[in-house]
Amino acid sequence: LNPNTSLLYLEGFSFRADIVVPLFLFFLTIYFGIVIGNTAVMRVIIVNRNLHEPMYILLCNMSVCDLIGSTALLPRLMADLFEEVKPISFEPCVIQAFCIHFYGTASQLILTVMAYDRYIAICDPLRYTSILTGTALIKLCSFAWGGAFILITILIGLTARLPRCGTKIFLIFCNNPSLFSLSCVDTTLNNIYGLFIAYLLSSLSFATIVWTYSKILYTCLIKSDNRTKRKRKAIHTCATHLTVYIFYEVIVLFTVIAQRYPSTNTNIRNSIGILIMITSPLLNPIIYGINTKEIRRNEPILGRVPTHRRTHTNTPSTH
Repeated sequence: LNPNTSLLYLEGFSFRADIVVPLFLFFLTIYFGIVIGNTAVMRVIIVNRNLHEPMYILLCNMSVCDLIGSTALLPRLMADLFEEVKPISFEPCVIQAFCIHFYGTASQLILTVMAYDRYIAICDPLRYTSILTGTALIKLCSFAWGGAFILITILIGLTARLPRCGTKIFLIFCNNPSLFSLSCVDTTLNNIYGLFIAYLLSSLSFATIVWTYSKILYTCLIKSDNRTKRKRKAIHTCATHLTVYIFYEVIVLFTVIAQRYPSTNTNIRNSIGILIMITSPLLNPIIYGINTKEIRRNEPILGRVPTHRRTHTNTPSTH
């Protein structure tokens, strides 16, 4: 085979014929769950004007991001289950790699912005609406989406320019390390830039989380006069967001380690890659939707709760 051909081959899992259909149904159920859950969150936020507030708009952005990531992986994965040989053209492979890395980067940046939103809402509630104005929210969302787009465009652009000496990708999907591993020239720059993005995003999000939640806990546990109520709100707010953040960062850590060590078992790398692409999109609507009473109240799919007594507050509630 000509290594410079536009046709590549995915060397993913090999399954017995008798489990292909059950596995297809499993992934199909997961994908439907992701689409239904995230679409439900988006619908209830878009339809209800009382939810047109920064926290809910950021949740809507997270749902869009989750749909991008899962759609970049699962439809192709399900189709490949029935193929003995899994060919993919170079261009679709690059597009899939871009979408997968774009999803991961945007998710981290949106989680970082959400931490800042919670900090303002709890530590400076009287100025919440004046600080997080429509313009400020647009800037924050542009930072998350625009930053991810620029970083990943450079990442994939550096890889796409490389000459190829191989045609086999030893993963069940395309990503940046698997693409530049096909090259027959030095890829030090690609490795350095990839690690730079990983460390930059992890450091930025970790520093923001530590700073904002330290301020939140200080405000609620020390400065607050009504300590019991504020403590309960702080713990719940922190727990919901930190659950998603920590879970996501742990998977990202294992993904980076697995991708940077080619000797890692292919099945393990495949499993970790699939895990990060489906777990967060599947759990986010549950963690955020069910734990946010305004969304529960308006969306039966996520669990309706009694609404006989409703209070209005200046800042969104997450308990």
